Amino acid sequence: MSSQPIPRSPQKLVFGPFTFEQSSGELQKYGVRVRLQGQPLQILAALIRQPGEVVSRDEFHRQLWNGTTFVDFEQGLNAAMNRLRQVLGDSADRPRYIETEPGRGYRFIAQVQGGVSKPIVVMESKAAPAVTPVVVRERRRGLPWWLAAAGVLAGLAGGYLFRARQPPSAEMLQFSVAPPVGFAIEAGSSRQTFALSPDGSRLAYTAMNSSGVFQTFIREFDALESRPLANSNGSYSLFWAPDGRSIFLTMRGKLKRSDLDGSQQVVGDTPGMMLTAAVRGRDLLISGRSANYIVPVSGGTPQPVKEIYQWPQMLPDGRHLIYTVLDSRLGRHRASVVNFGDPASAKFLIDSDSRVMYAPSVLNSGSGHLLFVRAGALLAQPFDPRTLRVSGQPVTVAPRVYSFNPTGAADFSVSGNGALAYKRYFSRSQLAWVNRRGEVLRMIGPANVNLKQARLSPDGKTIATAILDPERGVNDTWLIDAATGNARQIVAGRGQNDNATWSPDSAKLVFNRAYDTPPKLFLRGVGERDPEESLPPGYFQLATDWSPDGRFIAFTNTSFAHIENELKGDIWLIDLSRKRQVVHLVKSPFHEANATFSPDGRWLAFTSNESGRSEIYLQGFEVGELPRLVGERHQGSREGAISLRWARDGKELFYLASDGYLYALPITLSPKLKIGAATRLFEISTEARAAMHSPFGFDVSADRQRILIPIVTASTRSEIVVIRNWETARKLN
Repeated sequence: MSSQPIPRSPQKLVFGPFTFEQSSGELQKYGVRVRLQGQPLQILAALIRQPGEVVSRDEFHRQLWNGTTFVDFEQGLNAAMNRLRQVLGDSADRPRYIETEPGRGYRFIAQVQGGVSKPIVVMESKAAPAVTPVVVRERRRGLPWWLAAAGVLAGLAGGYLFRARQPPSAEMLQFSVAPPVGFAIEAGSSRQTFALSPDGSRLAYTAMNSSGVFQTFIREFDALESRPLANSNGSYSLFWAPDGRSIFLTMRGKLKRSDLDGSQQVVGDTPGMMLTAAVRGRDLLISGRSANYIVPVSGGTPQPVKEIYQWPQMLPDGRHLIYTVLDSRLGRHRASVVNFGDPASAKFLIDSDSRVMYAPSVLNSGSGHLLFVRAGALLAQPFDPRTLRVSGQPVTVAPRVYSFNPTGAADFSVSGNGALAYKRYFSRSQLAWVNRRGEVLRMIGPANVNLKQARLSPDGKTIATAILDPERGVNDTWLIDAATGNARQIVAGRGQNDNATWSPDSAKLVFNRAYDTPPKLFLRGVGERDPEESLPPGYFQLATDWSPDGRFIAFTNTSFAHIENELKGDIWLIDLSRKRQVVHLVKSPFHEANATFSPDGRWLAFTSNESGRSEIYLQGFEVGELPRLVGERHQGSREGAISLRWARDGKELFYLASDGYLYALPITLSPKLKIGAATRLFEISTEARAAMHSPFGFDVSADRQRILIPIVTASTRSEIVVIRNWETARKLN
């Protein structure tokens, strides 16, 4: 069965969910016409034709308010701009589309795509009946026109309601789901970040706010906007119950089942490094990083299962499940199918770079496809769930889809009725030197990449950072010349290479690598041919600092205090002068991380959530038979703290706070510790901090006047693309 596209429409400009037709001046959102006319429409036309450039107030005065007095123009422009922002759902304080340049004018900051792209694409099959127009019938006399129009918009915004019982049609519908303003969607690493409901009528996803805390949102496809799921602050991974009436969430070390109104039930504790789970009858099969567990859906204590079935998915027969496991020898994930309870029945299916999901066909009953990521592209390959056989060749469904090679996580989801969701992955960040007001002084290093951390060598000559390779699904460590901006790859190969930390003489790096296990620490020199050596292993290791005397490497056994997951962070040291002895420096029921030595080596700054949220604390560091912390803990921050760096002269601690701003905390180390009042410097965008899965990091120049941060260089927001009838669209029928 072949499909032919309908004739091309006139040239359009596309931004976010909006399409602006230049010839007619018509604005659409999700393919539905938006009422916009007069001066607000003219303002949009002037701005969108010059994206990224300031259109001055004088220019608007000349072109749109010719002959008016200045007072009338000022009032008219402000009113028209407010009306335009209302239509776009924009905000002057947190602009997504139109940015105000005080005293100058306005700039269109969203990414604009030209050509004939359409957010809604209709494909018609030769064998299919003509598409019937949507007819809105008045239910009673006197229904206000605006209420009827609202009903039409609500019905069309998601592009015809996704219904499980709805018979398949030949039309394909595509639109994007963006998180609310102030939130960003971070790519997955060891979790499922979003999922379509089984009937394809709604999407659940987690998004991060300025404090780095995740929350679950539900987007009903018959609604215009996403809504927050009540009581879901701190949720991290999610998956649907088979009936689509409730959703499972991991929250602060617990697995909970939540109804769509937010009422919750605790199912049990989450095992270490949980990936996802599959419902099998009355039980949940929980998939962890290195073990599987069974727990009743009604709740209980997870019991270990001998076999390892990562990323499990039950097939329609209720007996077989598909799972994906990394083959460390081949460097690929291998998907297999097994009759649960009979390990000997396991049958290999395909190789991939990610987890594999089965999607039943809505065009050919009883058949379906396996979906997976390979080299950064989402592919589909025919699969017969009755014979358990794959056939044919994989077909590309979507480009630029994120996967995380060490675990197999990938940003896509499918429903049981032809709906597909995936997250576009854009390369859109770069390092920048900014002043203490946040003004960019200089961009440095590779542009249009994905990174979110920087570490300046103690001699100030070199920057270490991790850059994502989207085709391999891993980070590589790069070195950037601080003077020229020239960059070279220093640590690559299999696995995730991340979080490089400098030795005090700037000659070596310690970094973590995650491949077939959680992150482990490695050490190497900065020369291209310098050898690499492993440090004493642990379950999870992330280096945070190197002591000024070169003796100790500080690390933590988990990286994200704000997630409050099942791994509670402790602080550890590797003593390089005593045969690399591992010392458990801080062990408590709280989450401690981000350990950083003062320049004189006498103090340790770190974060702890002992007060109820993560804050900075300082405590004396003493070296005797065993290194230890001594004396009182002194709280430094009051705004919450996510990450920190100590200035090289010891006079300030810089930290990213829970409000998304960078702060500078005055410190006096001697003769007695004195902590001053913190000064708020500037905001670091949530989008920049969600560029990829990796701890956020920044650094500070020796004179404390310049700060090295990652910034977003393109205005494209993190969005999830939803497609109905993706088989027809991709000619898989």
